[in-house]
Amino acid sequence: MLRGVTESTAPPESAAPQSCSVTLTVSALVLDMDDTINRTGPAMRTGLWRATEELWPQLDDEERGRRIEDYVADRAGWFDRFSSGHIDFETMRRGRLGDMAAGLGERLDDERLHRFESVYRAAFAAACAPWPDALGLIDRADAAGVPVAVLSNSAQRMTLMKVDRLGLAGRFALVLSSDRLGSGKPDPAAYRAACERLGAEPALTGYVDDSLRDAGGAALAGLQSCWLDRARRGGAPAGQRVVTDLDRLLIERAGR
Repeated sequence: MLRGVTESTAPPESAAPQSCSVTLTVSALVLDMDDTINRTGPAMRTGLWRATEELWPQLDDEERGRRIEDYVADRAGWFDRFSSGHIDFETMRRGRLGDMAAGLGERLDDERLHRFESVYRAAFAAACAPWPDALGLIDRADAAGVPVAVLSNSAQRMTLMKVDRLGLAGRFALVLSSDRLGSGKPDPAAYRAACERLGAEPALTGYVDDSLRDAGGAALAGLQSCWLDRARRGGAPAGQRVVTDLDRLLIERAGR
């Protein structure tokens, strides 16, 4: 997940019942990156805070926080247009930041965009951190002999940067992003392309995502889809596999 991303922190044990364990019997496993493997929400807000301090130092903390949340919410749908292949990454970023500037009564020029990108990317990269339960899931898949791939709606260069920052270089059979596939989640074509490149049948491929929408897209594509509901929001449709943390997701290799 990326657009409207928030840190998914589970409430206390008494606030919601524990989910049951789920077992996927698969020949390959595909994982979302943002807020499934990487804590993208906090890293994104850290990057935005530092970058907006550079561009608009006059904002107080309350106003800055409000502008950042508006950027994250992306009500104009810039990120969805990027992930569906209708615009490129730079146009998406320029549009989102341009909306923020317009809300402050200013126009975004190339110099400000360059300054934003320079500060944001450094702060974002430094703030990237893995979810420990995601690392455990990758380890269990490796132990079961199940290859693991990443399927992200972000740009390929950003996804590869996250893999490197998390210390996961060499751990994935494939790293795929929407700008390389020509389609993004929840389009079933994106999941089927990942399966094809893995040489795995969709029915024998597991998929995990913290976005219910994108987990649903995987199910429509025929994958064994599991929604990671870290915040225990609930509301999954009948038949949708759900776990509240990845320690509850078990992996078995098909055919053993």
